[in-house]
Amino acid sequence: MIKKFTNEIKIGAFIAVSLFIAFILWAKTQNYVSDTYDLKTYFKFAGGLKENAVASLSGIEVGRVEKINFVYDPETRVEVILAVNKNAKVHSDAIAYISTQGFIGDAFVGLTPGTSDSPFAKHRDEIASEDPIETRELMKRADGIAKKLDDTLADVKKLASNLSATVEDNKGKINNIIVNMEQTSVNFNEFSDDIKKHPWKLLTKGKE
Repeated sequence: MIKKFTNEIKIGAFIAVSLFIAFILWAKTQNYVSDTYDLKTYFKFAGGLKENAVASLSGIEVGRVEKINFVYDPETRVEVILAVNKNAKVHSDAIAYISTQGFIGDAFVGLTPGTSDSPFAKHRDEIASEDPIETRELMKRADGIAKKLDDTLADVKKLASNLSATVEDNKGKINNIIVNMEQTSVNFNEFSDDIKKHPWKLLTKGKE
């Protein structure tokens, strides 16, 4: 009988401790909720964002993503509700954006502080946003740049080919021009040397 009573006490104590811990966790949750205010923002593309993801202000964690919903007014958008710590003041012209922690880390919502001339955002205010660039959009841009480079290279090759053909077609004329220029240079050098040796010829020709 004593052994049975002892086991019942142990079980009762275990349940009591479990309930006490659960109450403490609940109380902390309630305190956290009461110490936050909600901000909402909208994205066309959420970039893998999930509920309970980090919300940061100027790179410092200040809250969590409380809820993610779809809205249709008239286009499909993702509504993101942020629970932000009341000690973190966000100006009404702040910008919300989605980024990742590290290169392949979890997605989070970042907030710019906004400008000092704007009032602080209040509970349930809407914050403007900037959509993240989708991977497929980056790939499309990369493909576009690659195509432009290919087209430019093709144009360069065509220009070089045309220039080469032009040079080849006029090779004889170009050679004649070069030969004439070389001959003219030789004649001028001979004339110059002759004048240097016989300067009186220049005076004689001048009189003629």
